[in-house]
Amino acid sequence: MNNTASTILAVTDLTSASYKLVGFAAFIASPTDGEVILVSTYGGGGSRLSEPPPTLRTNGEQWRDRLEARLRQEGQLLERQRQWCADRGVRCRAELYEEGAWPDFVLQSAQRSKVDLILVGIQPMAGADQVDPSLISRLAQDAPCPVSMVRLPALSAF
Repeated sequence: MNNTASTILAVTDLTSASYKLVGFAAFIASPTDGEVILVSTYGGGGSRLSEPPPTLRTNGEQWRDRLEARLRQEGQLLERQRQWCADRGVRCRAELYEEGAWPDFVLQSAQRSKVDLILVGIQPMAGADQVDPSLISRLAQDAPCPVSMVRLPALSAF
């Protein structure tokens, strides 16, 4: 890498395995006195969380309470990862977005912060949490910088 400060954007899912991704981002940014930007979306299941699911539309208050509790929890997890990175002497900030088209949020952050590299952690697992390859392709095609996939250990390893 060159002598200019590197800005690395790491897309984190807030699992224990994603600390490997955060550590790798810090490793890359550290020699140039760079910065790590952690980006995560809260929630799961693919639907936007600003609208209650049909089963909870009649009890909006219960839905809002659960949403706020989950947002607080995920915000705390993201703050722990940010602090973990900062404790290693690397400038780090975190951005938490609503569930939705996560590549759009990553692209917005990357363009706004003029990042040099985007890291996306991929875990070898099956199921609903697997990242859709077409989303990675779209991100790589539209990104203002290189995008790298980082293979993370399976969650069962933790």
